[in-house]
Amino acid sequence: MPALPSGASIDSDWLSAQLNLDVDALEIESLGVPQGFTSNTMRLRPRGPSDALPDSLILKIDSDDPHSREIALHLNCFRREVGFYRAFAPQLPALVPHAYATGNGLSDEGRWLLLEDLSMMTVGNQVRGVTARTCGQVLQVMAEVHARFWGSSGLRIHDWLPDHQFWFQGSSDTLSSLHRNFLQDYELRVEPEALKAIALVIEHSLAIDAAIAQRPATLVHGDLRIENVLFANSANERDVVVLDWGTPTRSMAAMDLAYLIGGSVPMPARRGQLRDLCSQWHQSLRSHGVKDYSLSDAWADVQLAALRCLSSVLLLHNWQLDPTIGSRAMVLNDEWIERSCALVLELDATEALESLP
Repeated sequence: MPALPSGASIDSDWLSAQLNLDVDALEIESLGVPQGFTSNTMRLRPRGPSDALPDSLILKIDSDDPHSREIALHLNCFRREVGFYRAFAPQLPALVPHAYATGNGLSDEGRWLLLEDLSMMTVGNQVRGVTARTCGQVLQVMAEVHARFWGSSGLRIHDWLPDHQFWFQGSSDTLSSLHRNFLQDYELRVEPEALKAIALVIEHSLAIDAAIAQRPATLVHGDLRIENVLFANSANERDVVVLDWGTPTRSMAAMDLAYLIGGSVPMPARRGQLRDLCSQWHQSLRSHGVKDYSLSDAWADVQLAALRCLSSVLLLHNWQLDPTIGSRAMVLNDEWIERSCALVLELDATEALESLP
């Protein structure tokens, strides 16, 4: 029987208390796949007398892996995800899973979420990637999220929602300490211009963060990779649902754009289509009410975001050096590194450095 870190058993009595419904029997199926999850996920199939009891639901709790748990605690993932589902998800019912109940996100007994089971939908494959067209579908959904909270002062009232916080940030000293080992493995595998861009990102890391902080802010997912997206398999399902809101932040909307395209769309699938993707996203923002934000502003923000996302390649490579890393995670990270390095060249992203103080 699985348990919370507090030692509390996840059983019929526990689920009855969380749902405020009688649960007579409970079947539990582990869903963990070695893809770098910072949580442990399982499917619960409760049985009881109430018609309100769902046939199945998804439970997220702390990861069994000490390294993953450490990352989640460092990034405050459970409190941020609990906060998202309590404060923002009710405003986005078609775009995110329904939350049946949550813990407090803080204590050992409170780091859990009970979510709608959407396993009938198709989850994106990070290694395979997606087409530019599919990426555009996801960006239209995210544009609705971005537009809904664009410039909202209400984002500032939540102490669990940080400003401009991303797992791939780092000071120049921190990023520089990872650079030498990165070059030993990738110096001949990415373009020389991309290597120059990485060196510039290391040098200007704090200035990049400062520039992002000056741009219009909204609710940003913070980990918008294609394995955090579900796609419909039938006409009666929602077209696109976005999962894993463990790292939301108040920041520049284009961060989600660069992160998704750079990490999840292979180079041949996006070649020659970056401006179209940016334009589609920008037009969707406008259709949802965003004003005083030009297409040229959006393109410049995507360039800046691509530079910030580029620091992820150093951190991912450092994780690759862990001897316990799984084979799929190694392939996933390798694809991410090469795609992200290529993106800064496709965007001419270093142009954004010219406007930095």
